[in-house]
Amino acid sequence: MKKIKKFIVSPYGIAGLFALKMMVYYALIDVRRMELILILISMAVWGIIFVLFGRCGLKRKSLIFLLVYTMLSLVMFADTMYFNYYNQTVSIRQLWQAKAVTAVPQSFLATLIPASFLLFVDIPFVYYSFIKYSKRFHNMDLASHKKLKVVAYLLVLLIVISIANPFGSPAVARVKSMEFFTNHVGDIYETIVDNLSKSEMDEDEILEVVNDNIQEPIKPKFNQIGKGKNLIVIQLEAFQDFVINAEYNGQEITPNLNKLIDSDSIYFDNYFSNTGKGNTADAEFTSLNSIYPLINGEIYRLYEENTFNGLPWLLREQGYRAFAVHGFEGEFWNRESAYPYQGFQDYISMEDMEQDEIIGMGISDKSMFRQLIPILKNQEDPFFAFVVTLTNHHPYILEEEYRSLEIREQDVDTKFGDYLQTVRYTDEAIGQFIEDLKLAGLYENTVIALYGDHHGLNCGMEDVNESVSNYIGRTYDYDEMLNVPLIIHLPGTDIKETIHTTGGQIDFLPTIANIMGLDLENTLYLGQDLTNVDKGFVAFTTYLFEGSFANNEVVFQMSREEVFEDSRAWRIGTNEEVDVSSYREDYEKALLLKKTSKEMLEQDLIKKIISH
Repeated sequence: MKKIKKFIVSPYGIAGLFALKMMVYYALIDVRRMELILILISMAVWGIIFVLFGRCGLKRKSLIFLLVYTMLSLVMFADTMYFNYYNQTVSIRQLWQAKAVTAVPQSFLATLIPASFLLFVDIPFVYYSFIKYSKRFHNMDLASHKKLKVVAYLLVLLIVISIANPFGSPAVARVKSMEFFTNHVGDIYETIVDNLSKSEMDEDEILEVVNDNIQEPIKPKFNQIGKGKNLIVIQLEAFQDFVINAEYNGQEITPNLNKLIDSDSIYFDNYFSNTGKGNTADAEFTSLNSIYPLINGEIYRLYEENTFNGLPWLLREQGYRAFAVHGFEGEFWNRESAYPYQGFQDYISMEDMEQDEIIGMGISDKSMFRQLIPILKNQEDPFFAFVVTLTNHHPYILEEEYRSLEIREQDVDTKFGDYLQTVRYTDEAIGQFIEDLKLAGLYENTVIALYGDHHGLNCGMEDVNESVSNYIGRTYDYDEMLNVPLIIHLPGTDIKETIHTTGGQIDFLPTIANIMGLDLENTLYLGQDLTNVDKGFVAFTTYLFEGSFANNEVVFQMSREEVFEDSRAWRIGTNEEVDVSSYREDYEKALLLKKTSKEMLEQDLIKKIISH
């Protein structure tokens, strides 16, 4: 036993612990290429940190080393957690999310990976070894000290080259994007440069991109069929399209939404979530404004006080009263502060409602819709109500008394089974809401649009992937995971149409504007009216890397190493892999649209357009 302990705290043992730590880390973030090289680079950096701290003359250097080593281990832990949900490692730009995470602890705990805690096991052994050897390192002879300096300089040079990648080497790009230290140092560098850099596009360039993206038919279909009517937009929490018109164990999963689609509705079945790191909040923003969200963080915080001229403002110009409703805390995702700038005249949150039925995070969908009816009855026509549901929020907790689906034994107490139960609950809430609108005399004069905000079941989680793949009869991939429903219900129109053109939340504003008869001349938007275009296109921000997109035929997934040739593309709905080489133009289009959105926000360009 003494020999084992002696070996563990020896230089060889510590090197072995560094190697084991990195093996666990790279396995948890799904690194499948160059793993040995990455482990060796990471081990070398850990070793230099270990020795340099031992050599330094800082007071309490042992404590400082422990804090630094623990902090870096926590970053690794955060990476694995973040990757498990977003398919990306964490960025310094995501530090703001700590508050949002603590607000939904059940959801956070449900994404924990037990193996991630192995990243902390080595800390006491490394610390003990550091104390033991720090004096020896401090008393190094001159020759050894020079060798150490050379190695340290070489490692710094390696990190700088990896970040700069001056020759555009794919191998260097792979190291930068996947190796722990180069990835995070590069992220810090890019964040600083991004904050200090000036605008990359001038106003004319931005307007050219915006105008090139607009397709205007001579006689637009469905134009003004909802003009002057009330509008209720319902953003459905974590609602995916595969549950629509589907049966499970002989039961309709969403009978009420299916009923809506079956009459007086336009249904878009190739509609995708294009959220940023703000998830639900970004789904709201991009739907209301037709501007892409950013990878940096949610727009409601980053650009809270920008001037916008999205759906709430456009409807207010037509005499509508615009307000938002959500069954959670008003300050969550900074809504209370941001909503007035979005054009909402009132925000009814959890604090403003009777908290008579709490499920999961907040007020249940059934209770929220029930309390919404008298609010709508008290409005003067016309009104615009933007409603966000909540009960179908991860981790899909629903008491037995609220469950109405018969779940197969193999799906009991699984994410898949629990998800179906909460989906069904929300569907029931919508069905009752529709009936209540009819009883209140509001239904016939109201356009009702419903769409999913983002996925509920992550295809990157093995247990989830297996369950959903078995259910849908093919491999569960991002084309299914990011596919959310859009239903625009138009009472009394006898319209029944399914539109297969690919689109996303970026397209909601121009699509609903056509139906409601709104003029978009005085704003900037990057989406398309999906009822009047044939060529669909949507770029992605999270879950898939920058440059990823979907068009009418394929989903293109940019490689995590940011190397186009290492990317993949497959046909929507079939998993059939296709050659990526023919999609470079669309890839560049995705990058340009995302860059244009960022510049529009950075320059607060809508303010300039309105003031002209």
